[in-house]
Amino acid sequence: MINALLKGIMSLIIGLVSTLLKPIDLLILQFLPDLSNGLTAVGNLLNFASQYIGFAVSLTGLSNETLSLIVLYFTFKLTVPLLISTIKTAIKWYDKLKP
Repeated sequence: MINALLKGIMSLIIGLVSTLLKPIDLLILQFLPDLSNGLTAVGNLLNFASQYIGFAVSLTGLSNETLSLIVLYFTFKLTVPLLISTIKTAIKWYDKLKP
């Protein structure tokens, strides 16, 4: 009996909140751009940039080995601090969970 009463009250509250928020939802749908438009714009930007990356790299006159070393250096430089931070966080969590 109490369970049915609580379910009825909750459904009433949900219905009222839905009714109150419906105009705000319609305004958001009407005036804010769709997420797919944003993702399409990012994809278009990456396509545009990728058309000219090969040309820009060939203008530098660097060999393939030099370009590989540069990419390896930046990959290492960006990955190692993240790995160390992750290990430190895991150790802190382990210490907190230890009995």
